Order: sequence, then C-alpha cells, then structure tokens
Amino acid sequence: MRISICLLLAMYALIGTCFAQQEIHINIPAYTLELVDKDNGKVIKEYNIAVGTPYEQTPIGSFSVFYKEKYPTWIPGANFNDHSPVAPGPENPLGTRWMEFKPNYGIHGTNKGWDINYPVSGGCIRMQDTDACELFDLVEIGTPVLIRYETMSIVEKQDGLYLKVFPDIYNKQTSIPERILELYKPYSTMYQTPKEPQIFKTTFDTAYEVKIAMPLKK
Repeated sequence: MRISICLLLAMYALIGTCFAQQEIHINIPAYTLELVDKDNGKVIKEYNIAVGTPYEQTPIGSFSVFYKEKYPTWIPGANFNDHSPVAPGPENPLGTRWMEFKPNYGIHGTNKGWDINYPVSGGCIRMQDTDACELFDLVEIGTPVLIRYETMSIVEKQDGLYLKVFPDIYNKQTSIPERILELYKPYSTMYQTPKEPQIFKTTFDTAYEVKIAMPLKK
C-alpha cells in the first residue's frame, strides 16, 4: 500500500513538472538568461549568454517564443557583403538550436566558445551550444521571454545588503542613486537605510559589489 501511494505521489509530481508554467528572464548587462517557474518565481536554470552590441542592441520588452528549429540555416543580414545562406554544420554561427522570440531575433547556440559574456551579437541572444540544446528541450512555443536592462541589483548576505553593479554596455545611465532606493524598499524593515555609495565609476568591464546597508539591531 505504501509503495502504491509513493508511486502515485511521484506520478503527480512528474505531471506537475511537465505542466509547470515557465518564463525566460534575460538581463542584458548581467549577461544572464534565467528559466523561471512562473508560479513561484524560483529560478529553475541560469545560463551565461552573449547579447547585442551597442550598435545592434538586443531588444528590451516582453516577447514569447513563437518558432523553434533544430539545425537552423543562417542567412547573413544587411551588414554582411555575402548573403549566401550557411547550412547547418561547424561553420554555422547559430549553432544547432534556434528559438525565435521576435522576427529575426532569437535565442540560439554558437559555433564558438569564447564569445559568451560579451556584447558581440547582432541583437540575438547567444548561448553555449550545449546550453541552447538544453533550453530548447525545456521550453515550448508560447513561453514568455522577458528582456530587461538592469545595471544594478541587491544581493542579501549574512552581514548585510550589497549592491551589485553591472557594466552599462548600452550607455543608458541607469545606475543612479534613486534606483538604489527603489531596489532597497523590499528590505527596508530589516536593514538600515543605505547611504549614497560612492560607487559609480566612469567605465568598467566586469560586475562588482559594494556593501550598502547593515542589518537593523533587534
């Protein structure tokens, strides 16, 4: 009897996983793609990505996956002199998977391994090809794709709150003191009000953290 109950519970859990609502969340400056459980907001998987250059920026907004293809053919865009299609294979810069969320914009693999964590694409989202294959199997047509541009985030640690700052690769100048206070609001009952940190460097290439608030004394 106990074995039957355990098997039944396991079956329900599997069914729940199969029908779980998922979303893709992308933060451009952080070079991250998260697969998120829509019901509870928990991150299922996180991947490092490459994004569009400052001249061919990745679009920001709410989209959804409307087309998927294994072993896609790449057709070079207007910036290329040679517009000859590139068949699937080791020379194809799309890798082996394509997930389109806006006409001519997709999440895809790559035939290179060195161009992740950089703004080097023509606006698409690049992933390591093994990661793109995994994500391809996890998402369905209609999966929401939410792309934001957030150069700051709050990190909660045992000794206090830290502000993580990402490079402003599109020069949108979003790392401002007012935004720190907005990010701090959910923590206001547990931590001291942060003083304006002197953190804003003119240029930097990698993310960094700075402590901004101590826990309130009980």
